[in-house]
Amino acid sequence: MRRMGGVLVAATLLWGHAGSALAYQRTVHFRTQGEEATVAGTVEGEEVVQYKVPAKVGQFLLVGGHAKSARVNFWVRDPGGTEVYSSKVQDAAYIGRPEQDGTYVVGVFLRKADAARGQAAFFRLRFSRRSQPEG
Repeated sequence: MRRMGGVLVAATLLWGHAGSALAYQRTVHFRTQGEEATVAGTVEGEEVVQYKVPAKVGQFLLVGGHAKSARVNFWVRDPGGTEVYSSKVQDAAYIGRPEQDGTYVVGVFLRKADAARGQAAFFRLRFSRRSQPEG
């Protein structure tokens, strides 16, 4: 019984730790006749709302963030998980050229102090992929 109690305590501690920064991943689906997509949602507390964006070498990747609240920020990570951008201001935009084919991840989150207070905020992201002009 004592061993089972220890397992229960360990499981509770792990659940509490994992629950402190929830992350949800969704795939961005681009329109069939274009290379643009828009997503919207709400981020709350310490959660990180993540969007998977397929991109290829030779493209430009644009991510434009819009929120009525300055509490909302976003980051962009390459397929290897390296952060290539982190917004510090409201209504920020990232423009980059992928250095490798793969899935880039964009994470939307609240500033640390606002997340700790359990605040929530609405956001909208606009994604665009454009081929690099030849020449």
